[in-house]
Amino acid sequence: MCILIIHTFQIMESPETVSSSNSHGASDSDSRQYEDTSVLENEDVKEIQEQVLANLEKPNLPNVNVPEKIIVCLDVCYDNPNSLYRFGDGTTFSPINMLKRILDFFFHTKHAISKKTEFALITLQDAGACWTQNFTSNVKDLISAIDYAHAEEATSDTFDFEKVYELIRHHIEIPMMKPGESLLPPPYIVRLLILYGRSNCVPVIPHEDPCFQYIRSQIYFYTDILLAHEDDCATHKCDEIYDALQDLDNGYSYVFEVSRNATKIHDCIAKLLAHPLQRPLQKNTDYSFGSRY
Repeated sequence: MCILIIHTFQIMESPETVSSSNSHGASDSDSRQYEDTSVLENEDVKEIQEQVLANLEKPNLPNVNVPEKIIVCLDVCYDNPNSLYRFGDGTTFSPINMLKRILDFFFHTKHAISKKTEFALITLQDAGACWTQNFTSNVKDLISAIDYAHAEEATSDTFDFEKVYELIRHHIEIPMMKPGESLLPPPYIVRLLILYGRSNCVPVIPHEDPCFQYIRSQIYFYTDILLAHEDDCATHKCDEIYDALQDLDNGYSYVFEVSRNATKIHDCIAKLLAHPLQRPLQKNTDYSFGSRY
């Protein structure tokens, strides 16, 4: 009996030992938790630093909501006459009608944000580009202009954008930033919004054209792109087209691509509502709500 009591006493830990052991365990757990938190905080700081440095690469321009003159470049050509966008309720739209639908939303929303916004329309036809609508802030005139645009079958393998930039140079004067006046807002900015809908016709970018070089170098000229292509990229030239359109980006463009997804194409056009002087670089955008952690 005495032996059992002594043995039991020997294997039992004293309260001080238990408390010390728990204290060390809690300390280790708190330390690990602190380290994990520190890693997350360091990652956040590093990401913020990268975004700040990237935004410092942008010209020092005034973040002012000056009037926009937006040139919508609407592609009216199609590759597959049977290709459709389909909503959850079964409603379907042809590619050209879907582009018209999102433009209707874009015109009305931009006009609601600022009545001073003006729009012009260039249609990309199979034979070339055509200036269809002069600058106006009248949304009804714009809707009538895009409704008048009829779909055409794409028969060419390439599309030359040189004509597009010739039309822009002929119809609009782009404000220039004078030395020492970088903080003074311009009277307006010019934005080219390209809605390209072909999947087999590769854009040809006129890199050596003086008109293209002049327009692309203007600090108050922006180019945004929405490529709406067929679902099966393996049998089409979607990647070649996307790469070619990327050459229009001078570093400050927003470029989106979407297949026959009715929801996503509306999301993309909504992201293009932001004013170019008041938005971050596309790589720094964050459309989530609240904290990520």
